[in-house]
Amino acid sequence: MKMKNCPESRPVPESGAPVSRWKRIRVLFGRSRLHAFLVWGPLYLLLLGAWLWCVGAVYYAFHWSGASVAVFAGTLLAFWLISVRRRRFLAVVGAVELAVIGAFLAMTPERMFADVVWQKPWGRAPTVEFVGSRVMLHNVRDFHYRSVDDYDIRYTDFCIDPSTVRTVDVAVSHWDGLQAIAHTMLSFGFADGRYLAVSMETRLPEGVEQGFLPGLYHQYEILMILATEEDLFKLRTDYRHEELYLYRTNATPAQARELLDYVILRVDSLSRHPEFYNSITRNCTTSLGPLLRVIDPTFEGDLRLLLNGYSDELLFELGYLKHQEEETFPELKKRRLADLYAALPSELGYSELIRTNL
Repeated sequence: MKMKNCPESRPVPESGAPVSRWKRIRVLFGRSRLHAFLVWGPLYLLLLGAWLWCVGAVYYAFHWSGASVAVFAGTLLAFWLISVRRRRFLAVVGAVELAVIGAFLAMTPERMFADVVWQKPWGRAPTVEFVGSRVMLHNVRDFHYRSVDDYDIRYTDFCIDPSTVRTVDVAVSHWDGLQAIAHTMLSFGFADGRYLAVSMETRLPEGVEQGFLPGLYHQYEILMILATEEDLFKLRTDYRHEELYLYRTNATPAQARELLDYVILRVDSLSRHPEFYNSITRNCTTSLGPLLRVIDPTFEGDLRLLLNGYSDELLFELGYLKHQEEETFPELKKRRLADLYAALPSELGYSELIRTNL
């Protein structure tokens, strides 16, 4: 009697022996399916993320109509879904997305904003003229305010000798009671008693409101404002009624000169080669990082540069802010609120008044 050939039996784990997680996955998917998942899964996710970004690009950067954006998004998503079973369609998705990304990267501020009229606060970009050992700063803003929306537009020239810079102050201004979010500014003090305020801001075209999503798609410029403190600071303390805190840093005159040189070169670069604003990578907050690295090259960044309402606390912890002996940061912040001094009756000028008890 012939015995039937029995299929080769597979080893079975002894009763009670644990089955490894890898074996469970292999049983669930099979070897070929698991291999395909590990190889193709990340690529499909990458292209899906790129699809989402491209939809935003054609809407915000290329200004397609809502209907055109819907057709583009739906068609590309359909090809992505079909490619799950027919991978040759994946090449179509990738090619379209690369074309959109390429066109986006080819955009320049000079072409994008060639005929744009800028909103009045950012109507002129400062420029730099080097005259021997001195520097002439043109288009330094010096607006005279009667209210937030009622002001005289004034610009001035500011001639400085960089070797005479003595101090660097940091201003952190909160609005609407927000503690995690603020606007950060610098002010350089010179031997002749003058101060030059610096603010990195979003340059908006007329009729445009700033938004996070449009800011990802080349809709604004980044602009370094040079101004008097009566413009930048007084607008916030006296008219917007923000909470502005002013701190003196521990920067030496040599470090102050290094920071000032960085600002001057940055202003000159932006005047010659404008740059797009980006809500994440190039904004009013991230611009503080390079300045900190001028003082401390070992600085590697901190989350509080993103939640810049805590940037003054970060500077205090790094030892950059002057304070009284054994003074805590909450105590320092409490006495450095500019409103405590800005409204005091005095014959002092605004800059001297807000530095009371500095």
